[in-house]
Amino acid sequence: MSARWLLGAAVVGVAALGSHGRPPAGKPTDGPKLGADDRPAGAKEKIPPELDALAAAARRIYVGGRALELSTVPSVILVSGDDLILRRNGQRTAARVIPPEYHALKSVAHSTLALFAHLAHEPGKPLGEDRVKALKEYRALLAAAGPGCEAFGFDLEALTRQKRILARAVEFADSVLKDGQVSGSDLAKFCRLSRADIMENCAAAARLQLLATHRQVTAWKKELTAEEWAGLTVIVQGVQTPRAENAAVQYFARLFGETGEGRRVVYAEGLFAEDAAVNLLGTLRLDGRLSVAVFGDPGRMYRDILADSARTAVDDILAAP
Repeated sequence: MSARWLLGAAVVGVAALGSHGRPPAGKPTDGPKLGADDRPAGAKEKIPPELDALAAAARRIYVGGRALELSTVPSVILVSGDDLILRRNGQRTAARVIPPEYHALKSVAHSTLALFAHLAHEPGKPLGEDRVKALKEYRALLAAAGPGCEAFGFDLEALTRQKRILARAVEFADSVLKDGQVSGSDLAKFCRLSRADIMENCAAAARLQLLATHRQVTAWKKELTAEEWAGLTVIVQGVQTPRAENAAVQYFARLFGETGEGRRVVYAEGLFAEDAAVNLLGTLRLDGRLSVAVFGDPGRMYRDILADSARTAVDDILAAP
């Protein structure tokens, strides 16, 4: 949660304290109160320009504070696609850690994903001309992938598994094309039969990724000072679904003695621009310090500043009449 919301909440709170409630007993009011029908025309229909200017200034100041916070970070590693990127002392070094075999395994494993995605819509009903055409085209690609696997250079065990995955997919596609449709139970059966081989591919891919990552991180550690290593933070850039128990997050958390995402391991969900991901690190660090200063809780600003109040409001709004 950005600090600008806290600043905004503070402004609103001060305004509220100054404009609501009864005046102290025995003291006259400054003038007649304005009722709901006595407000100036257009009141509350738009933000006054003075408040807009105040909010814009707060955002600018926050960005400056975030930049100062980032200037104290000695070194950062980003996990970005196939690469690890070390940003240190104004220098940027990229190293490819995801090998071709990882992508070869993934390409074959995705055949089950593709067939499910294509056939899951309205199972038990005719596919229709366009979907039949697309399935025929994908079936041809499945058949052509077998020779590709042989040419790639898999070891015997891995090659046998890739051929088995592809052959099963071709056979299933042929069955669907013959009938022009597929039942939900037959689609589920195909997916379950594929699971063991797919997970073997996943296991092999994970090991390839993490072994290469460890080799590179070990090499970089030798170049860092003890202070730089102690302050090293890792940012993992990725999409939403693989966030939970992400492989890279697991590796770096274990390496640093952390429990997962947190102080030294940051998951930048949906932030694929490098500077945007680094700015997230600055936001988390600055908001963490703000959390301690305001709440005495280093993680309070990592959830919505409105969360506690919203819980009460929801209880009131949705309470049984």
